[in-house]
Amino acid sequence: MLSIAPLGSRNPAERIGLFSGEKRMSSGRSKTSKGLMRGGLALLACTYVSSSFAEMTVIKGEGGAANATSASVYFNAGVNDRSISSLLAALTDISTKYPGIQNVNLYINSGGGSMEAGYVAYEFMRRYPLHVNAINTAFTDSAATLLYCAAPSRYSEPLSSFLLHPAAVSVPLNGYLKPDQAKQAFEDAERENLKFSEIYKGCLKLSPDDLTTLLSSESNRKRLGYEEAKKLGLITQERDQLPHTPDQATYFITDGAGR
Repeated sequence: MLSIAPLGSRNPAERIGLFSGEKRMSSGRSKTSKGLMRGGLALLACTYVSSSFAEMTVIKGEGGAANATSASVYFNAGVNDRSISSLLAALTDISTKYPGIQNVNLYINSGGGSMEAGYVAYEFMRRYPLHVNAINTAFTDSAATLLYCAAPSRYSEPLSSFLLHPAAVSVPLNGYLKPDQAKQAFEDAERENLKFSEIYKGCLKLSPDDLTTLLSSESNRKRLGYEEAKKLGLITQERDQLPHTPDQATYFITDGAGR
């Protein structure tokens, strides 16, 4: 029998997302990605208090933590500071309460978003103590591929797709771009593209020239289906190879802006 429970203890400072089965949208200003990188888990503890999270629902099964073998996180959101804070909080909750879990299944449906927030999640997941399986459930686009590439085992539903393209930066909305602004925008885009380039080297079977071409222009973007993504090494496992065991806990993260 499953029960819906708030994440954390009864201490209000440790609750996020769902309170006794009642959904609520968190309020407060989101923390910056740089702050997350600097503060690590200590900052996550602070964000419990400030409630800078996307909406999260937690369903926990019965049984002791000692017998738990798997947990799942459904990430159905854009990549931003709020949603990534929730993702990191969910993963931390799993590793803290169920350290013996063999598989954490991360189901991704995301249109991408912030490169900085995506990179925070990438580095966090690379150092995560439990084994993570990433599953593309529909779309894993742009910055969301950073989350996907962070997992050692990568799966996909047969009709899902991926979007690989260059990073983009915002520009002034008044219709004018001065020389120094153009230079700054170019440098910012190059810096964000470097994240894609370095991470894709270990995630895609692309030659250096092909990777440079991919990230040089939006016209070179790639929308990959299942077979092409598998051929390029983005998908590493067949879907039926995903371990099927009852989840001790399931986390649902959404901000209403997955696409």
